[in-house]
Amino acid sequence: MADKEARTGGVSATDATASVVRPTLQVLLDAVVVPALFCAADGEAIMHNAPAVPLLTHRPGTPARLHVHDGTDLWTVISARADDARPFFDLRAKMRIADGQVSDITFFIVPTRGAGGLLSGALVLALDALATRVRGLAAIDAGSPSGGLSAMMQRLGEITGATHTYIVESERGFGAEARVIASWSADGSAIPIGPFDVRGTPSDSFNGRRFVCIPDKLRETYPDDPHFRENDCNAYAGVVLLDPNREQIGIMGALWRDPIRDIPGISAVFTITAVWAVRLLGDLLAQRELKESEQRYAAVFEGSAVPILLIDPDTTQIVDANPSACEFYGRRRDDLMTMSVLQTDALSAEMVRAELARAADGMRVHFASKQLLSEGRLRDVEINVGPITVGGRQVLYSMIHDITDRKRMESELERAKRNLELIVGQRTEDLLRTNAELQQASTARDMVFASLAREMRTSLQTITGFSDVLLSGMAGELTEEMHRQVEMIAQAGRQLSGFASTLLESRRSEAGAEAIEPEHFDLVGLVESVLFGLGSFADEKKLTLQFAADERPIDVFTDRFMCQQILLNLLSNAIRYTDRGGVTVTVSRIGDQHCSVAVADTGPGISQNRVETLFQGPEVHAPAAGIGLPASLRTAGVLHGTIDVQSALGTGSVFTLVLPLSITDDSPNEV
Repeated sequence: MADKEARTGGVSATDATASVVRPTLQVLLDAVVVPALFCAADGEAIMHNAPAVPLLTHRPGTPARLHVHDGTDLWTVISARADDARPFFDLRAKMRIADGQVSDITFFIVPTRGAGGLLSGALVLALDALATRVRGLAAIDAGSPSGGLSAMMQRLGEITGATHTYIVESERGFGAEARVIASWSADGSAIPIGPFDVRGTPSDSFNGRRFVCIPDKLRETYPDDPHFRENDCNAYAGVVLLDPNREQIGIMGALWRDPIRDIPGISAVFTITAVWAVRLLGDLLAQRELKESEQRYAAVFEGSAVPILLIDPDTTQIVDANPSACEFYGRRRDDLMTMSVLQTDALSAEMVRAELARAADGMRVHFASKQLLSEGRLRDVEINVGPITVGGRQVLYSMIHDITDRKRMESELERAKRNLELIVGQRTEDLLRTNAELQQASTARDMVFASLAREMRTSLQTITGFSDVLLSGMAGELTEEMHRQVEMIAQAGRQLSGFASTLLESRRSEAGAEAIEPEHFDLVGLVESVLFGLGSFADEKKLTLQFAADERPIDVFTDRFMCQQILLNLLSNAIRYTDRGGVTVTVSRIGDQHCSVAVADTGPGISQNRVETLFQGPEVHAPAAGIGLPASLRTAGVLHGTIDVQSALGTGSVFTLVLPLSITDDSPNEV
């Protein structure tokens, strides 16, 4: 009890509320024909009309309340559901009437809010089966929505004691624009009717709330509003008006010179009045939209460049024709309106009636036809037909698109297309024949090239072989000059032999001859055999060959021949372009799936620009660039491997071949 008295400054909530609400709400409650009552924030029925008396229970020492048939307080259910009310809700409960009978009653609940949006009470209407339309009943019938809104504002002002009441229409899509469409003033002065900017006004302070109340110091809150200052307005209340789609269509507001002392009472009056105001405002907006729609239709119909006919779906009579249709048919409007659409369409009457029947059923029909113009002329057209309401009458519109020129162009394009297909077919045959001839020439060239490369390599092997015999002294001692010249012959022969091998491998790669024949072998043993074969070459240049392996054996499953070709290219290049020092070969295992062979030399090194182009373009690069590197990289790619290069001028180079341990690895290129 102490809490209740604290909220009203020592006076009970019932006394404080009833003293102000009774002159405002009782008039509304008494005007309702169904049982109606107003409950305070604690559920006490502080006001009610005569039909509600049988529903109320008066227990000893307690105020009147609503209880269901088993004694449960109905306010418990109402307060629990009030937070979800938007803006009201229905509640069905079994009630014990005063005569002892239990009856199912549907209650229409309208929660009211106080400061901060807290529940301050609720309007409760008991509806029976004959009164379920109470939400749609208008409290005022003034002949038109605009007249009804004006009368409603007057009644709202008289009930609440407001100085000014008004309804603001919100412009959809333009949140800052609104206009007053109905108003009332106690002193007879008028609130300006028309558009205004809601920014900086109470109409801009809702921010998602349904009800806003500024009970005092309005002019201090909005010091820049001249209307508040000139009319000595100190308080404001307003409620948002929502259409059935929950879209804001307006705001109903009121101004007072004196502070508002009963926020719950004002909230209840505004909530009740808003139900009727939404209907009247909705009707007004609907009438306006209908009028604007008809005006837009008239402008489009008369000004359209597309011929349009209006047709009676039952009689097929042409009801109206726009100027474009008169020009298209070559007839006066009065003449067209005396004709049936069957007289303008070259299709059979049955087909035309069928299309019109489909359109009359609400379907938008699109079909091709021929239209009969004046003097017996025919034009190809596409017609769109659909239902439309004009002046309250249901008719069909027929929009006619002349496609005669388009069809003629399509026919010409089709003829040109057929001619083009014949030409393309002939040219295709010529190209196929030429391609076959080129293929034969290419095959013959490849055969000659391969034969020439093999013959050249065989001859060069003879030259290098006998050169080695001469250098070894098996054919007799050589003078120093003879030894030097024979070395030059041997070196040139080996270079040319390597070049021939590279060219042959390149042709094989280009022809797709990388047939992989994987086998199991020891990579360490293969590297040692390649080093042994190149030992004499290194000895001649007084170079050292060093070999290291992290472990042995390193078993791999790949193509042995291709791997050997790559190693031969890398090692022969390292020896060929190194004049002093030596070559170091390191075999390593990388993780569980890869291995590497690193060939490091002490040669002149390669510049960074040259490194970027080592594996591109021609097979033979400038000195110190290497022979056979593009082919080696392609072969490594076939084996799912890569070749990495690290080099700098004056420090030598390191070429690293990385291969998967097994060529069947699913991700061979990821190390």
